[in-house]
Amino acid sequence: MVTVASLSPTQRQILTALCRPYKQETPYATPASNQDVAGELFLSVDAVKTHLRTLFHKFHIEDLPQNRKRSRLVELAFGSGAVTERDLEPS
Repeated sequence: MVTVASLSPTQRQILTALCRPYKQETPYATPASNQDVAGELFLSVDAVKTHLRTLFHKFHIEDLPQNRKRSRLVELAFGSGAVTERDLEPS
């Protein structure tokens, strides 16, 4: 099981940015795009992709179809407590 302690600060930031569209609690929310995450965190899109690949591995979802990985990662991030509703609030 992935815990907050098992994630680097950057991995937590990536997860939080990925989950941010879920702040509005709309039933049609989708994870943030790589470009959106990169812009929020001042990283390159390639850096975001690299971190996401690592997160897919840590959460054991690397074998899911590409179109399902990001949504499942959001579900698992919230379910594990790695990201909370409070994390989505502006700091």
